Amino acid sequence: MSKTSTPTTRASEVIEAGVPPAPPETHQEAGIALRAQTEDADLQYMPLSGLRLDERNVRKDEPTESEIDELADLIDAQGLLQNLTVVAYDSPRRGTGRDKRRLFTHGVVAGGRRLRALNVLVKRGRLSADYEVLCAVVPAERAIAVSMAENQGQKPMSVADTVQAFADMVAAGAGIEDIAVCFGLTPLTVRRRVRLATVSPKLFALYRAGGMNMDQLMALSLADTHDKQEGAWECLPLYNRSANAIRSIIVGEGVSDSIVKFVGLEAYEQAGGHVIRDLFSDDDGVASHVGDPELMQRLATERLGVLAQQEQGREGWAWVEVAFDYDYGVRQRYCEAPTSRREPSAKQAHDLGELERQKDDIENQLEAAYDADDPDDDSGELIDALEEQSRALQVQIDAIETQLAYCPPEVLAQAGALLTLGAEGQVVVKRNLMRQEDYKAWRASTTGTARSSASAHDDAAGGSATKNKGLSAALCQELTAFKTEALQVALVRRPQVALAALAHSMAGLLLYEGVAARYESPTALGVSVRSPNWQLLQIAPALADSAAHRSLNEVVALWRARLPADPTGLMEYLLAQSAETLQDLLVLCAALTTHALHGTAHAKPAQALAGAAGLDMADWWEATGDTYLGRVPKSLIAQALVEAGEVAVGGEVEKLKKADAVSRAQAALAGKRWLPELLRSAS
Repeated sequence: MSKTSTPTTRASEVIEAGVPPAPPETHQEAGIALRAQTEDADLQYMPLSGLRLDERNVRKDEPTESEIDELADLIDAQGLLQNLTVVAYDSPRRGTGRDKRRLFTHGVVAGGRRLRALNVLVKRGRLSADYEVLCAVVPAERAIAVSMAENQGQKPMSVADTVQAFADMVAAGAGIEDIAVCFGLTPLTVRRRVRLATVSPKLFALYRAGGMNMDQLMALSLADTHDKQEGAWECLPLYNRSANAIRSIIVGEGVSDSIVKFVGLEAYEQAGGHVIRDLFSDDDGVASHVGDPELMQRLATERLGVLAQQEQGREGWAWVEVAFDYDYGVRQRYCEAPTSRREPSAKQAHDLGELERQKDDIENQLEAAYDADDPDDDSGELIDALEEQSRALQVQIDAIETQLAYCPPEVLAQAGALLTLGAEGQVVVKRNLMRQEDYKAWRASTTGTARSSASAHDDAAGGSATKNKGLSAALCQELTAFKTEALQVALVRRPQVALAALAHSMAGLLLYEGVAARYESPTALGVSVRSPNWQLLQIAPALADSAAHRSLNEVVALWRARLPADPTGLMEYLLAQSAETLQDLLVLCAALTTHALHGTAHAKPAQALAGAAGLDMADWWEATGDTYLGRVPKSLIAQALVEAGEVAVGGEVEKLKKADAVSRAQAALAGKRWLPELLRSAS
């Protein structure tokens, strides 16, 4: 018999084991013989009506209906080209179901697909029920070995079928070594396969159906009872049923102190768990005391599940999930949902004020302790105590801020919470979370809405996406980079507009409920400010030589010369200035935060702001070969000339080579103050 290859199995993933203690029910009344001592197959013709599929046929995966129909067509056309292999029954066996009136004299142990196909031909009327089929009759003790040998030579058997076949052979009395020699395998491979057959039928069926992989099945086989195997599988959360997690549960690892403290040893024992107490151990840990890890973990899962349902009902989250540890793998699945801050109640405002006052007092004491020139021996302990008090106060402040944070309705529909355990077994609730996939979808939808609004405004202003066709995204960004700094200069020259824009930004954040990103700010104000100018130079390096950039730098340089060199003295300096001076500085700061880049949420309000500030980009930008003409199709060059009143030249350029067209157009547009739609201010 030729040797067959088997899937490679890692030795570290399994435990060597002998014969399963409780073999499955079999029909091998005559024991097992792996090799024929003589030519034991007796060829005989037998009526099809007396043949049934025998339980000892090792192939258990059901063929598809189309496979059987195709084989039936082949047999109908060419006849049965290969005999069936059968065993004779000591007495006829009565069928079941629709075949309960039939008596079967022989069972097919190899050729089950052919038997099914022949029965299909009987249903079609192509064969009679008494059709004579050539069969090789083998002794009952050879049934499994013959079935295994023939099936391995045909369509590859599934691992599940080979596992069950080996277990049946061992249960019937075959030795591990004999099976290994017979099928060209190592004894260790056979022993591993037999060990897998000890897994709970429920879990083995799940493996057959693709519900778990081989590594998980091997890990489950470490448990010596079906109850322990099923308990280990069910007590683990769906996201963490890896082979390592299963193995840790079964061998008594993986139950952290936090889980044990959360459940409590008393509740664990009341549920039937046993505690291992070592009177001679100095270890105060509790995880090692747990003798039934899967029970402890199941109790924790069930209790957390109840708390999750309560949290979901109380807060109205779209979902609430649980995890024992808030480790890196868990954190990667979530992100913080965008939140707004509701106005605190009178009590919350009072508590926040008192806590912040106490924290400021502690910080002042800490500063004094740090700056002591001749600290005494107790200074280290004092600093530690003060730092601990400061941390405790910050925890209380954060708790109130968490209560004030809420998700707007459009976010709440996808937001949720995560229940996890702290080091001391306490329940920690992580609120205002979004699953990563939900957050990405939400961001895509909100960005799309913003861009749609901006596009609608551009249409009204004559800057539609259709009219921008032919301009690359990079060119659009570069053009609006020039527009951004020019708009900043315009705002410096129109203080009233700049102040209105700044007030709009603050009021929109503080006086309206909606989604707003919250960033930490180094100032006492809760308004986040950021200048886009560093980004503008990355987008358009030529901006450094522009008139707007030079004008802006002059204003910035004058203010830098007036302000203190050390930023720690800035507040003291500002408090000493007049209202007029502060207004001038505020105008500049508001202007420097202005953002008009194409394709961002700022583009639409920037267009309106440009109109209010009286911005005319023709004062700051001119169409040249480098800035525009050399980077667009000749059709757009011609369009620019026509719009500038150079109709005749516009008709000529499309007939010229690109370089000549650019040169001709640049000369014709010089001094015309022509602007592309993207740079024109709203009317």
